[in-house]
Amino acid sequence: MRLLYQPDGKAMPAPISTRDAILDAAQQIAANKGAGHVTLDAVAKESGLSKGGVLYHFPNKDSLINSMLQRLIQQNRAVQALHEAELSSQAHNTTRALMRTQLTFCKDLPTEVALAVLTASAEKPELLIPLREYMDELFQRIKAEGGDTDLKLLLWAAADGLLFQNMLDISPLEKSERARLNQRLLSLAEELLS
Repeated sequence: MRLLYQPDGKAMPAPISTRDAILDAAQQIAANKGAGHVTLDAVAKESGLSKGGVLYHFPNKDSLINSMLQRLIQQNRAVQALHEAELSSQAHNTTRALMRTQLTFCKDLPTEVALAVLTASAEKPELLIPLREYMDELFQRIKAEGGDTDLKLLLWAAADGLLFQNMLDISPLEKSERARLNQRLLSLAEELLS
């Protein structure tokens, strides 16, 4: 399900376009059957559209995977902007917002999308170009804030580590332990960036 984030940070279901219905179907297939089963035929069947209807929006599987990633980046960007607006009066608001965003996504990330993208990118690394560009954009903004860039990058790396462990389902931690560590990392970031 596609979520929109309201100004208070709460997620709500977004209206679904045909394009989003197709992306949701791909996400559902990845979740239920695994990322390797995301094919245009399977997505057409899951979405209730003809294959031609799917091809109208996504001419090939790479386009579909790329759009799944783009949607994930857009969701991340929206949460980041929300947190930056809340923190606009504080120093290092981009880094602080990034930490909050990462921890939000650690909790709410549709892991099947991330796994589908990672699976496809193993064969075609160029599919990750939009993610690299987004991460570089964030990096440049963090550097522009001034202060201890190395410290901010280490905090970001720690948040990413928790996110990827959760996404890949390799974390040895229970859900409550992950939540506690996420909160501790956020508190540590606030303390160190003050």
